[in-house]
Amino acid sequence: DGKYAFDIQERTAEKIVDFMKNPSEPPPPELEWEEQETSVLHLNDENMKNTLKKKKHALVMFYAPWCGHCKNAKPEFNNAAAVFKDNTKVAFCAVDCTKSQKNCELYEVRGYPTINYFNYGKLLYAYNGQRNAQDFINFMNDPEEYQKKQSAESEQAKTDPIEFWQELPGYEHVHLLKQSTFQSTLDASKKAIVMFYAPWCHHCKMSKGDYAQAALELADNKAIVLGAVDATSEQALAAQFNVQGFPAFKYFENGQLKSDYEGGRKREDFIQFLTQNSDLNVKSEL
Repeated sequence: DGKYAFDIQERTAEKIVDFMKNPSEPPPPELEWEEQETSVLHLNDENMKNTLKKKKHALVMFYAPWCGHCKNAKPEFNNAAAVFKDNTKVAFCAVDCTKSQKNCELYEVRGYPTINYFNYGKLLYAYNGQRNAQDFINFMNDPEEYQKKQSAESEQAKTDPIEFWQELPGYEHVHLLKQSTFQSTLDASKKAIVMFYAPWCHHCKMSKGDYAQAALELADNKAIVLGAVDATSEQALAAQFNVQGFPAFKYFENGQLKSDYEGGRKREDFIQFLTQNSDLNVKSEL
């Protein structure tokens, strides 16, 4: 009848066509995290220092609202926080780095989410465990023991990187990078994704098959590189690129870091990302 109904948020032709087939009002936007009822304390540049000084154990997630990995971790973090809600010595905290830039700069946050452990206001550890409720809970039950166990697992898992990959079809097309080969390999490429992993990491093991398959199907495209770095062996490289958890995927163009890769972890996701807006062909069985 020509009357204004509501705004639509779709921007691509495919999404607009889908919408016009069945027009319906979009759901209301999700409340900001700090406006939701949870047991997580939300810190800002004004209250962070004083709040953390009062907590024996504080796990702080530095995040950005647009970050996909943050969105995935948020409900797990909320659930873990609820377990400790009656323990006044323990706090699960969140800092929105788009609003609290001072503290995020102070703690050198360069990727999202960055999760740090504080003891009475002092930063003790970067949390590098899995981003699920049970791991958060296990960590906060005994942070020191958790760190020792993870360090021991890292030492035990240290091995020649090829052993982590060699059972996979296409593994020979994954560039296994070290400090000495990292920059020269990426400089020779136009586009590259680098997977920073730990051999003991469950999510890394779940991702590596699709990653190797993508490398196989892109093998004829010499301008594209899929690389991998064992962050437990190449700790300087992991620190250089602010790897805070595993796996961490970084996207490079012409040898320079452009952004974190936050797309899907299936074979087709890697291929689509690296070939979009490109005339490079893909060898695929699709």
